[in-house]
Amino acid sequence: MTDIENRKSRIILVYFCILVAFAVIILRMFFVVAFGDRIKVSKTYDAQKLTRRSNIIDRNHTLVATDLKTKSLYLSSILIKNPQTVAAAVSGIFSDISYQEILKKIVDGKSSKNRILLKRNLTPSQVNQVQNLKIAGLIFENDRIRVYPQKSITSHLVGYVDLDRKGLSGIEMQYDKQIARGSEDIELALDIRVQDILHDELLNGIEQYKAKAAAGVIMDVTNGEVLAVSSLPDFDPNLQHEATADQRFNRVINGVYELGSIFKIFTNTIAFEENLAKMSDVYNVREPIKYGRFTINDDHAYKDEMTVAEIFSYSSNIGTIQLAKKIGIDLEKDYLEKFGLLKKIDTEFPGLGRPISPKIWREINLYTISYGHGIAITPLHIAATVSAIVNGGILYKPSFLKLKDQPKGRRIIKESTSDTMRQMMRKVVLEGTGRNANVEGYEVAGKTGTANRAESGGYNEKSTMASFVAVFPISKPKYLVYVIFDRPNYIFNTGGMVAAPVAGRIVKNIAPILDVIPQATSAAASR
Repeated sequence: MTDIENRKSRIILVYFCILVAFAVIILRMFFVVAFGDRIKVSKTYDAQKLTRRSNIIDRNHTLVATDLKTKSLYLSSILIKNPQTVAAAVSGIFSDISYQEILKKIVDGKSSKNRILLKRNLTPSQVNQVQNLKIAGLIFENDRIRVYPQKSITSHLVGYVDLDRKGLSGIEMQYDKQIARGSEDIELALDIRVQDILHDELLNGIEQYKAKAAAGVIMDVTNGEVLAVSSLPDFDPNLQHEATADQRFNRVINGVYELGSIFKIFTNTIAFEENLAKMSDVYNVREPIKYGRFTINDDHAYKDEMTVAEIFSYSSNIGTIQLAKKIGIDLEKDYLEKFGLLKKIDTEFPGLGRPISPKIWREINLYTISYGHGIAITPLHIAATVSAIVNGGILYKPSFLKLKDQPKGRRIIKESTSDTMRQMMRKVVLEGTGRNANVEGYEVAGKTGTANRAESGGYNEKSTMASFVAVFPISKPKYLVYVIFDRPNYIFNTGGMVAAPVAGRIVKNIAPILDVIPQATSAAASR
């Protein structure tokens, strides 16, 4: 072959290589625009590896948390020829990303082959708008978003996830590893129908009684299943980044409070269990009880002499302290420990509040704890222990998951003591401070609670926690409703005037849903 022919061959080869290179570039650009860039991605997660999180459902299979497939948008700066034009066009679609932010991402990405995440989880409308721009360098990738169809109604129970889909609170956090596998649904004890009613009635109560906050829990007393739990104010877990610390705080599970006369349930239970009292025993309650510089009175005088049943029904502090004196410090403390009221509850929920009780129990502690001051516990403690006191004496671990089998539980009192306390609590609703909770035909029993808030080392007599615990039907206890209002501003800020009527409305609305058959008359129910 001659030199001329060699030169021609080399020239042809060079031209061929150039043509191939251009063809590769053009083909590459076509695939980028048509099918999405496959350049190395600069991000803290890999969307392709995001597995589906399990659905969270209520006991009737209503969705409370699920995944939706979405698209996320990336920038490939090396394909963007006019950064200013692209930034202007894209910023017109997303109100939460400014022109300057987008422009900076494009410019900063010019020195790298990495593509840059611009926005996760676009709406279908946003996807269409970006596609209509027909700009090379704007690339979609499949993604997933966690959504909560019930919004704020289940926020404290279900919780939420972060941007990387890791559970940060509630059931999402407690069962994060199991949910992240996406293998099977997480079935809650929750009944969303009951939850709706609890949530709405608490909201109505806050408005009616001008309270700062409220909380409530509804439990099956026969096994410890939590059918509903609500804490207000709440938040939308779909927008959890907008929630305040106060909205995130779960008052039922994380908050500990001095709950007032609800504690008289425990004092009377101990007295009956130890054969230290009978319902017909009579005490003189005319004189206030003095201890050092402290004077303890009754909020509402009824009469000078009262039976134990009347002391309970009309919530006499003076009479309750006389029972506590018979019980004594050691026995009171031993029983409260046995009832599970001096330690955190053992349950499948993160961040449970730890009770606050005296380090050293003195006589004044015996007095005040007997009527619910000087000791702080969670509303969940109240629900679990009162359930045991009325169900025949078996303490069950509260369960937020639907139970497959009947739990064993632990006996804490005799059946005869439980029967006596059911009678006592029914009298509260028929004759005493809980009359506003009575619901014709549903045999409601309960107890009021009013406590002055502990503030700045003392008690604010103008600031109260008003609560009521209801159980129905008391002849064969099945459900417990506990509601509490923080700092109501009403004519009378007591459990009987604020919390009892709300509990009554809840019972009235949930009983038909739960297939509780009403009795013919309240008189028949009381027999």
